[in-house]
Amino acid sequence: MAVYKDTAQMYEVLGELWTALLDDPENGPKIKQYQLKVKYNLRNPEGILWITPDGVKTGDQDLKADVEMSLDADTAHKFWLKQVSLPVALAKRLITSKGSMDKVMKLLPLLGPNYENYPKLCDKHGLPK
Repeated sequence: MAVYKDTAQMYEVLGELWTALLDDPENGPKIKQYQLKVKYNLRNPEGILWITPDGVKTGDQDLKADVEMSLDADTAHKFWLKQVSLPVALAKRLITSKGSMDKVMKLLPLLGPNYENYPKLCDKHGLPK
């Protein structure tokens, strides 16, 4: 059974997670300085999540992605719970990507607050950990 009950819940949880990170006074400005547009093509449930310097967007957008990642929503859930790392997920093809992975790898050290916040969001939204 999928972790998120539907696309709306997935957008709510992941949108809240990324918005908090972009608003973080320490890491938000560092992330925004890269001017990176990341498009997540999520499955089970289906959805598109954009992380941009201007904030989080959902669905089809008139944007050009610097990096595009395709993955199951359950893989995203496991990633934020630190149950799977990005290099392992890429090697096992749990995540496929197009674009500059160098830029994404530079962002990884700035994701710390999301690893702390995600379990709290799971509790808030009744998701398993």
